[in-house]
Amino acid sequence: MKLENKVALITGGTGALGRAVTKRFLEAGAHVTTTYTREEGVARLLAILGEHQTRLTGLKTDVTKEEEVKQSVDSLAQKFGRIDVLVNLAGGYVGGAPIAELDEKTWDFMMNLNLKSAFLCSKHVLPYMIAQKQGRIINISSRAAVRAFSGIAAYAASKAGIIAFTKVLAAETREHGITANVILPSIIDTEANRASMPKANFDAWVKPEELANVILFLASDEAREISGAAIPVYGRA
Repeated sequence: MKLENKVALITGGTGALGRAVTKRFLEAGAHVTTTYTREEGVARLLAILGEHQTRLTGLKTDVTKEEEVKQSVDSLAQKFGRIDVLVNLAGGYVGGAPIAELDEKTWDFMMNLNLKSAFLCSKHVLPYMIAQKQGRIINISSRAAVRAFSGIAAYAASKAGIIAFTKVLAAETREHGITANVILPSIIDTEANRASMPKANFDAWVKPEELANVILFLASDEAREISGAAIPVYGRA
């Protein structure tokens, strides 16, 4: 699958999954812009890219702030003249407290980071995709959105919201040649997850590179007839 000269915006591209997706997109020929908040994350990303880093642009952006998102999206569109792909990877997890003890700050943090960020980035990318009559938007949910358990109310609700948001997005953009799909991973094999669950069976977890391949497919021309899909990628976990 190729993305030759496609212009892609990847939020959260410096995280464990983001690095894998960014690398895969660059290998497929895309021009990639990734948002970031910490300089050390960019340095770690550049270290694995080699010759491909010449097609990478970084934009320091708080994707929960509309003004910053709009500025970054407009800057990208001005540079390349188009935006072909948006991958909303920015997100995170905070859990542990039951609903009766869940504080408002944690609830708002999860909603802003996992759901509002995807809304803002999609909102400001859409005018460019509609004008060019083509685009791909890929969001990231979680198995927790459909198989919830105690102590993850804010996280599960935010990830369930991403599924509903994606389906509405697909319905609203289908006539413009835009697709919108969402992936539901189980546990992703990252350093942080290994550290927090040292006795788990890491071999059963989903590798970031495997998820990157699914995302690459959804961004490609081969997936042009797929929209509104919620795709589980659970591995064996």
